[in-house]
Amino acid sequence: MWMWSLLVLVILANTFAQNPASDTEVSENEATPDPGKVHVFVLQKSGVPSSTSYARLLTPFPQLLSFTVCYRVRLLRFREESTLMSYAVTSDKDNELRMDHRITGYKVSLHSKWAQTKLITPLQAWTHFCFLYDHLGNQWTIFMNGELRANGSFPPFNEPLMDNGAYIIGQEQDSFGGGFQRDQSYSGYFTQLNFWDSLLDAQTIAKIAQCEDEGEGGILGWSKQEWKLHGDMYAEVLDIRSLCEKKHRSFVFFKDRFPLDQAVHLCQVVGGIVAVPQTSEENALIYESTVGRAEYCSGKAGESYMWLGANDELEERVWRYWGSREMIGWESTWRGTGPNGGAVENCLVMLYGSNPGYWSDIACLESYAFCVPCEFDEVQVMHLKGSALCSGSPFNLQYRLGEERDGYPSLIGYFHTDIYWNETMGVWVLQSLKVESAMAWWKPPNTGMYPFGTKSWTMEDELCGFVKGAQVDLTLSACGRGKFTCSDGSCISLDQRCDLRIDCPDQSDEAHCSLVEMPVDYQKTIPPPAPAKNESFPVKFKISIISFPSVATQDLTFITTFQLSLQWQDTRLNFLNLKSDRTLNVLTNEVKLSIWTPRLFFSNAHGNVFTNLDQGSRVECVQGGEPRIGGPHLVREMSIFSGEENSLEMSQMYTVTYSCDFDLLMFPFDAQVCQMTFLLVSASSAYMRLVPHFASYTGRANLIEYSIGEVTIKEAEKESEFSTISVEVRFARRYGFYLLTLYIPTTLLICIAYATLFFNPDDFNSRIVVALTSLLVLSSLYTQTSNSLPKTSYFKLVDVWLFFSIVMIFIVVMLQTLIDFSQQPILDDGSKLSQFLCKLLKKSGRTASHTKRAEVSSKEAKGHDLSTNTIKIHVTGLQDNAEAQTQVNGWMREKLGFNPETPEEIHQKMREYELNRLPVYGRAVRRGNWRDNQDVNMDLMLASRILIPSIFFIFNCCYWGAAITYVNALSN
Repeated sequence: MWMWSLLVLVILANTFAQNPASDTEVSENEATPDPGKVHVFVLQKSGVPSSTSYARLLTPFPQLLSFTVCYRVRLLRFREESTLMSYAVTSDKDNELRMDHRITGYKVSLHSKWAQTKLITPLQAWTHFCFLYDHLGNQWTIFMNGELRANGSFPPFNEPLMDNGAYIIGQEQDSFGGGFQRDQSYSGYFTQLNFWDSLLDAQTIAKIAQCEDEGEGGILGWSKQEWKLHGDMYAEVLDIRSLCEKKHRSFVFFKDRFPLDQAVHLCQVVGGIVAVPQTSEENALIYESTVGRAEYCSGKAGESYMWLGANDELEERVWRYWGSREMIGWESTWRGTGPNGGAVENCLVMLYGSNPGYWSDIACLESYAFCVPCEFDEVQVMHLKGSALCSGSPFNLQYRLGEERDGYPSLIGYFHTDIYWNETMGVWVLQSLKVESAMAWWKPPNTGMYPFGTKSWTMEDELCGFVKGAQVDLTLSACGRGKFTCSDGSCISLDQRCDLRIDCPDQSDEAHCSLVEMPVDYQKTIPPPAPAKNESFPVKFKISIISFPSVATQDLTFITTFQLSLQWQDTRLNFLNLKSDRTLNVLTNEVKLSIWTPRLFFSNAHGNVFTNLDQGSRVECVQGGEPRIGGPHLVREMSIFSGEENSLEMSQMYTVTYSCDFDLLMFPFDAQVCQMTFLLVSASSAYMRLVPHFASYTGRANLIEYSIGEVTIKEAEKESEFSTISVEVRFARRYGFYLLTLYIPTTLLICIAYATLFFNPDDFNSRIVVALTSLLVLSSLYTQTSNSLPKTSYFKLVDVWLFFSIVMIFIVVMLQTLIDFSQQPILDDGSKLSQFLCKLLKKSGRTASHTKRAEVSSKEAKGHDLSTNTIKIHVTGLQDNAEAQTQVNGWMREKLGFNPETPEEIHQKMREYELNRLPVYGRAVRRGNWRDNQDVNMDLMLASRILIPSIFFIFNCCYWGAAITYVNALSN
């Protein structure tokens, strides 16, 4: 502990040296400075806030109506109020005229009424201000550096700005001429305060701001004022030109040796680049301020001692900045004849010794290590973050690089905290100048290390809940708004934080990527609060159906695969670093098990199915509102999204079997509406309800047996204990298969049965066999189809069709029977002749074989199939029998009106008879009126040919009319 006690004593000694006694009173402006010079007041240059450092105007203050006041300031540090000047008439009127240069903006009070702006006074830069007040219109105007920057109006005042009051520089008066507070003090330079009792024009103000006009006040001029100085304040004389120089570029020298890549990285970490002088003055300034360390920086290995930020890698002897690749605008004196290293030596260094301030090219080798100067185009802000920066912490949030202390650049706080190197203790010290005991330190493990990035600091006092000696991570970086600080101090975009890609050199951007910030008293068993009192907590329900692996009509079930999503807002939580790409906002298993999630029951599913957080489940943060940047108490920058504007979404893939009451009345032209019912069982419907949000089907529209129609989602109409959502899916049966395999075949069978009515009327066997075969085939088809359909207690539309088809063919069979047996068959002439000849053969005693042949021919003649060969057989068998011949001739004369003389004449006559025959349905009948055939009931056959199509037509009109009407209703 002696080490840290010594450290405290050293710091206190430094503080005392920076705060001299405050009881000295000095009269200023007793002597007029030389031409081109000006008196300047310096207040609280030590940085220690004080209520005793101020200057009081001894010159009487005049009465003012309309007026203009101008002055110059160079602000060193802000205070909580940073009051530059205050004018009081009495203790009750202490804000008659007051001007504050706060970190939030420039403010002016007149008669206790404020003119507020967002003009930020820059640190470490001379800035000119003019304030104009026109009492006629109560208008105020503010010029900054000669430019109109703000204007407005006051309410009407009844009195002017009274004279002979107390005019104070550096403090705010809470009472007449006193009541000072250190947090209302001013730290910085101040000069050229002038008052006019008129309104200056913009051109005059611009000339004063640019030092083209001395701008001496007509009613109260700077050179004629008398002041009394108090406390930590003094006056000095400066060249007026230095007040108007617009110096933006600055340089910081780091005395440690670094390889080139580390040198470039260091300058980037502090917000600058490796310096390249742009003028001979800048080159001389850098050389003179660093040459004292040249021997160390060179490593005693030559005259090269300092890196410069340019190279000629792209084109020999064309020097460009590292990173931007822009060409440099000026070159210093080169050693020898200039760059002579060719393509081997592409880096730039500054020399000392016999070549003071000269430039030289050198190889870009990692073995070389030199010191590095960094350049800045403007004052670079360094930010300090961490849990030691709680509300009320004495440590500042913002710093700038300042003068060296113990050989290292210090960091000057914007208010009253410094970070500096303590050579005695070998540590970096973070010290509050306002609260002397508030201090922390960091000891670098190696020489040449700076406190940039995230480091572990040791607390030397109880602060922000930390005890003395506690290790606290603090981050110091130049990364501004929208940037993330890597552990080594590098800056990347905050959007690159936790995006599954390595962007920081040390990979720290993908560490500590928790997406949820939970309060200490968070309980996952308690649901989030409702949006308003007496309202139910809403949970958005979304479902995306992916497929239907099976739709089993016989089992009255269907299997579906779907993704279920539930979205809600938990106002107790904050979300961190959310991305627009939701896949980057997935919570880890540990986090999702530690927060509240809704629970659903699949009420009409087979089995006891609930939502779960098993493998494959996802809980995502859904970005909805705008983020706010995390406060300075967070060691790592992050975007914070409020749980009131952003949501959580839980999703999981499920494959579930559901029951469905299929209505098959219109099968196969039916459509089924099946439901998937979900109950929110996390709490009753009085406390929590499901809100239907979205339902879709993303799979194939046409399945094997069904087409998927519209998917709808709605809340249950009837009240229940739990909030219920019903998802309805419509299955429309694809009936093309049944048309092809059932309706068309049955129609063809009916047509075949009907065609038997057009067969040979005398061929009853063929007609009845075809009709019965059609009936048997249809019966088999009916049995097969019925076995493949679900059993129902009611008729389906397809049953009606099959039953009708069977009845139709049955009617055809019955009609064929009636047609054939309603009248006795009568033989025709051919049959009679054949039978007559057969009898004569038997009487004539012909051989058995001849007689057999005649009988066969006679049987053939019964079917109207009498041919010339048949008659020839009969006649040839009788040609030797005169008696038989005579009988044949007589029969032919009687029956046929023909008297043959010889067998050849009989043959000739029969040929003519055969030529007059007409083939019908595979048999033969004589030409003439078909009604002459008296073997069948031809009238009934004719009527049947009309009756069957008529019945079929009427039935089809009714059947298909009903089917088409139903299908059209489904499509609508």
